[in-house]
Amino acid sequence: MAFAWPAQGKSDCGSVTAEFAVILPAVVAVAALLLVLTQTVTVSLNCQDAARYAAREVVVNQGGGDPAAVAKKVAGPKAEVTLQRANQSVSVVVSCPVVAGPFGVLPPHVSGSAVGMLNE
Repeated sequence: MAFAWPAQGKSDCGSVTAEFAVILPAVVAVAALLLVLTQTVTVSLNCQDAARYAAREVVVNQGGGDPAAVAKKVAGPKAEVTLQRANQSVSVVVSCPVVAGPFGVLPPHVSGSAVGMLNE
């Protein structure tokens, strides 16, 4: 017994092309969203590391040093650094800008924070 391919009718011509044209924009949008989310997570991790290194700079230099320079070296020159000193601690908050995504759903800035305890 021989197998015969089913005959294609005229109604099937171009259906694959039409389906591809409908699905392609959705696939591109999802890929773009994943790329932008990856960039946001990377910036967020770098911002947290910058806060941690800045707090360490203050602790190692016993309340001195240049934590803003350290944070900007890690997170980039556009990072904003805020220091709050208490009796035996220093709190560092670093805010980093995020590249705007194509959909406008991501935050414009992410921040990282760290606390260092001073030994005196």
